Amino acid sequence: MFSSIIFFIVTISIVVVFHELGHYLAARLCGVHVERFSLGFGKVLLSRRDTRGTEWVISALPLGGYVKPLAEPEAGAMDRPGRGAMSEKSPWQRMLIFAAGPAFSLLLGILIYSVMYMAGSNVPQAILGTPAAGTPAQVAGVKKGDRVIGLNGRNVHSWTQLQQQLLEPMILGQSVTLQLRDQSNNDRDATIALLPAPKDLEGVNLSRLNGLDIDAPPPSAAQVISGGAGEAAGIKQGDVIVQAGAHTDLNARAFIEEIEKNAGQDVPLVVLRDGQRVTLNVTPRPTKGPDGVSQGKIGVALQSGYPMTFVRYGLVESVALATTRTLDTAWFSVKMLGKMVIGQVSWKNISGPVTIADYAGKSASLGFERFIEFIALITISIGVLNLIPIPGLDGGQMLFAFFEIVRGRPLPAFVQEKGLALGYMLLLALMVVAFLNDVMRITG
Repeated sequence: MFSSIIFFIVTISIVVVFHELGHYLAARLCGVHVERFSLGFGKVLLSRRDTRGTEWVISALPLGGYVKPLAEPEAGAMDRPGRGAMSEKSPWQRMLIFAAGPAFSLLLGILIYSVMYMAGSNVPQAILGTPAAGTPAQVAGVKKGDRVIGLNGRNVHSWTQLQQQLLEPMILGQSVTLQLRDQSNNDRDATIALLPAPKDLEGVNLSRLNGLDIDAPPPSAAQVISGGAGEAAGIKQGDVIVQAGAHTDLNARAFIEEIEKNAGQDVPLVVLRDGQRVTLNVTPRPTKGPDGVSQGKIGVALQSGYPMTFVRYGLVESVALATTRTLDTAWFSVKMLGKMVIGQVSWKNISGPVTIADYAGKSASLGFERFIEFIALITISIGVLNLIPIPGLDGGQMLFAFFEIVRGRPLPAFVQEKGLALGYMLLLALMVVAFLNDVMRITG
């Protein structure tokens, strides 16, 4: 838990400081005097004032940061005059300053993805397993061993990329056309009518729901925990598990499901050890799962052995792919927010700081690449969230500036004050929902 808190602080600090850097640079460009740029909140620990009069500080609470321009447009502050004051600038300039924060949030996403694409990585190949009977993929004629080489005309180079491109169509229940290459190197198209996603997406594997699962070889025992049910059954490190119960075409997912549903019951296993088939019996120990239901566990860490491929791109292609991925993710976030408003997607999908901290720790445990990818997702989400036209967010301040452009004069001070009060109430309600969702996830 402590490591999750540390990685949460690192994530929020990077994301928020980069966002505020956008505001700072835009303010400087428009001639607004910035009184303070703070890394963190609360008591000032270190402070330095530059030649332009901006105070750069490190504060005690390391949860992001803020920029304080002269006459920041808060309630009652719009009429405050002064050279270099925000209120002295044109509405177009103020709109630019407020838009720069979300723009820099999206820019950080593009930078992270660009570096990832240029560095390259080993990723699972987009080879499909046998689709479950009756699933959209099975109905469309998808076969075990089919390699996905394209989706709706866009090239696919890995399973990870396929998952990213499928996310929005699976959420929206759209039809997609996969370009497939079978094991004989024959190409064909398969049009799949994806199932609409349930309102509550927590714990739902949308790919599996539609019969699109990665083709995986039988799992092997990477680690056998001392004192666990697996050790008691005689499972040894390196054993390849080829059968569990009635499952003979076994992969890691099928094995885990077989173990989880048979808590306290004997499960016959067949493993390959030094080229020999060995028959074992394991009794999974009942353990409370995240939904409060008892699940079987045997204390064995699995290694799946997916077929991998190394994918790397040049500078121009990396930036292009990163920009497309960032904008696609941002637009998908907008659609999800809209579906929450109209009730097509549950508000239970909103995550609070506890869940974000948990995901930060889990992504970091998977390696540096997964962690910075998580940071990219958070910064894009922050950028989109701040563009919502709610007073108190950047989008709300841009809305005030827009009304000023249309009217030819600022909105009355009392209107802005009431708008800010309403905006803060909405934001507080959103934070309460996120916090309650966190509590529900923890308590099960």
